[in-house]
Amino acid sequence: MVPGSRYKTPAPLLRAFPPPDYLTMPAVGIDISDYAIKHMLIKRRGRHFYLASVGKVDLPLGVIEGGEIKDEETIVKLLTRIRDEYGYEHAHISLPEAHAYLFQLELPSDGSADTEQLVEFHLKEHVPLGADEAVFDYNVFESRDRNFVVNVSVYPAVIAEQYARLVEEAGFVVLSSELEGHATARALLSHTHSEPTIIVDIGRSEASFSISVNGTVTFTASLDIGGDQFTRAIARGMDVSFQEAEHLKHTYGFRDLPESDAVYKALAPHMNEFKEAINRHFVYWQMHASVGDVNDVSRIILVGGNANMPGLPEFLSATLEARVDVGNVWTNMFSFHEYIPNVHKKASLEFATAAGLAMRSLLRSSA
Repeated sequence: MVPGSRYKTPAPLLRAFPPPDYLTMPAVGIDISDYAIKHMLIKRRGRHFYLASVGKVDLPLGVIEGGEIKDEETIVKLLTRIRDEYGYEHAHISLPEAHAYLFQLELPSDGSADTEQLVEFHLKEHVPLGADEAVFDYNVFESRDRNFVVNVSVYPAVIAEQYARLVEEAGFVVLSSELEGHATARALLSHTHSEPTIIVDIGRSEASFSISVNGTVTFTASLDIGGDQFTRAIARGMDVSFQEAEHLKHTYGFRDLPESDAVYKALAPHMNEFKEAINRHFVYWQMHASVGDVNDVSRIILVGGNANMPGLPEFLSATLEARVDVGNVWTNMFSFHEYIPNVHKKASLEFATAAGLAMRSLLRSSA
């Protein structure tokens, strides 16, 4: 793919163009969500990578809502604490999916016009933002006769700038920013994976839904259902505390067994709602895709803390008639025959986005 990018502000939001060589040193991946700041640093030892550090700091309620930072002081304070504790300097950061727009454009390949200018010219046709209100990035997705298709990611400049500014105020040098879905796909999908794949990152209050084709995320959406909704359903259905319901969720999950019948019945309506939300977004993508032949997805990959629910992959596989796997965050970093990171697989599922961000410097340095 031939990358390109154009940003309307001086903020360090460069994703596609690499920084100078002296900035390709190891950089921490920082994933800031409504509930937590997650970070990961991967380093190289000889020809191999290893996990240098990883961590999570929970955020108080209301600090970030729907991807919008409401309490800047708290974010800077916590990021500064992370930087001081771990000795981080450089960072790749993610931007929440809730405010992102993705679309495809078919453009002439005869060199008659500048690609960046063409993308900027067509922004208003696809997103409710003017060129002066947005930052955008694009990559060439496929060639068609005398034309080529570019995959465009657009983000409100004011929010993108805020995330970068606060990370910088905490003392980091920001090397790049990109959508959560792009970073997550980089961590989960092997370099040779080209088939359409759905990735569902199940968070506490919502789930992020993305579709990757030929290794490129072409569609993202947010599902208004997450792990806390499942927990509250168990708490109400069984008249137990939230903490006890959380324990039952992770112990029994969604399995129709005699010993977990009450949990199963409490979760059933919400599991069906979750399944329908995934299917609805996939059908929408099929109807509107402009990326060539649209085939059925090869598989669905689950990540996030709530991907660990027993029975969830089996339920989705049976009802959506697709292969469903729990993701491997280390797919493109480690061979377990050579190195095993000091993070339990279940815990690692929370760090898929941070892992994909941390990989950016490694990919550059190994090119």
